[in-house]
Amino acid sequence: MAELTHWIERSSGRKPTIVAAPSAGSIVLKTDPSMGAEEFSIKWKGDLVEISGGRPRGVLYGVYEFLDRFLGIRWIAQDETVIPSKVQLEIPEEGFSFRPALDYREPFFTEAFDGNWSARNRMNSSNARLTDIHGGKITYVGFVHTFNRLVPPEVYFSSHPEYYSEVEGKRISERTQLCLTNPDVVRIASERALQWLRENPSANIISISQNDWQNPCQCKNCSKIDEEEGSHAGSLLYFVNQVAERIEKEFPGVLVDTLAYQYTRRPPKNIRPRSNVIVRLCSIECCFSHPLESCPENSSFRRDIEGWSKIAHTLYVWDYVTNFAHYLMPFPNLRVLQRNVQFFVKNNVRGIFEEGSYSPGGGGEFGALRSYLLARILWDPGCDLDSYMTEFLDAYYGPASKAIGEYIEMLHDDVEARGVHVRIFDPPDRFLTSSLVQDGLSLIDETLSKVEGNENYSRRVRMARLPLLYAKAYLMEKSDPARKKSTTEFIEQCRGLGITNVSEGRTLQAFEDMVARGQW
Repeated sequence: MAELTHWIERSSGRKPTIVAAPSAGSIVLKTDPSMGAEEFSIKWKGDLVEISGGRPRGVLYGVYEFLDRFLGIRWIAQDETVIPSKVQLEIPEEGFSFRPALDYREPFFTEAFDGNWSARNRMNSSNARLTDIHGGKITYVGFVHTFNRLVPPEVYFSSHPEYYSEVEGKRISERTQLCLTNPDVVRIASERALQWLRENPSANIISISQNDWQNPCQCKNCSKIDEEEGSHAGSLLYFVNQVAERIEKEFPGVLVDTLAYQYTRRPPKNIRPRSNVIVRLCSIECCFSHPLESCPENSSFRRDIEGWSKIAHTLYVWDYVTNFAHYLMPFPNLRVLQRNVQFFVKNNVRGIFEEGSYSPGGGGEFGALRSYLLARILWDPGCDLDSYMTEFLDAYYGPASKAIGEYIEMLHDDVEARGVHVRIFDPPDRFLTSSLVQDGLSLIDETLSKVEGNENYSRRVRMARLPLLYAKAYLMEKSDPARKKSTTEFIEQCRGLGITNVSEGRTLQAFEDMVARGQW
């Protein structure tokens, strides 16, 4: 109610009448127990507006949809909201009903972590700062890569090496996985998982998932299952299903999340996930400059998602939408974002985690833009994304919006014309050219004067320019004296803009030290 009042006052200058029962000239907010958790309807009856929805977020999302769809209010970034001065309120006579195609929606960017922004854009992100006033969120215990926390090697390996991966005939404690056919491992992991859930009563999902490296167990029993199933996902599901069965007895409403990731990505031939198991398929190996659905480089991923879609009761996707080795580098994937989400939904995916740049200082390449576009797509995969892109650029960059838009088109046109496949750890020289980078810099530099005097616009344009400056320095010969100057300029601007990381694993300070040692 407070949000509806606040934004209508901001939009119209008038305080609305909000009631629990119908009355002329008012807005009615009503909980409908027959609706899903995030389902709602908006109806127009004369001069009465009725917003009904399910619990816990249906009514709240109905309010935000009303403000967004019918009043044109856009929360495009934490520090930028669009409020039209004049609105012609038109709600179809038959009303408007909506139930999101995805149960779980998470754009994982620093710029998307704010709880208010996330709720207003109808994201139920597990990592956003969402609280009860936002209707809660999807809450994980463990989140991902939990094997070592469930059965810690430092606790058990010395006395029970058989709990861990056998690799080339030897049980290993470093970069190990679990022996998934050992009944004691099932028991210990189940007990630890139940303990986590008792300590976190608000959890919706618990992660029972492989560590973030290779080394699946090759013991006789694990190998037998994997050979029969044609995938290491066979022994994984054999294990996860047993843990999920034990969890279900005490926590019937909690889902158990596991990964189909790297060596477990291929679906098994016969074994099936239990009904309370989420399979979270990961696209880490794919090309992201072309749509997943059509790029020849992504054929094996297509095969795997189609296979999992037929056997998983609940299928999620862990998708990747930035360059993790170079957060601050042009990454031409904006044109595939919507098509990829639509492809996921077509294959029965019910939740999507879009992993982007998430360092404390934020500022990854077009992090705010990607956050907003992904929020629109995840909420409504069939939305008019071009119009939202235009809205964002106009509001966020002001007089510089045309130049930023032209640069984005230039970048994507160039990569598409050359047929370059772009992956998430590629260096700049893998797909960028010096001429493209220089053209982009010239285009943006020409518009800097237009935003002088406006601190917000100026800062945002300088942030958009940084990836080109990074790429320019990277593409220079190491012996070129100008390279040091460009790199120093890049570091100084990063520091001035509050950027803390240049990649997923490297801070700005570590990068500066690396440059000083001549290692970049």
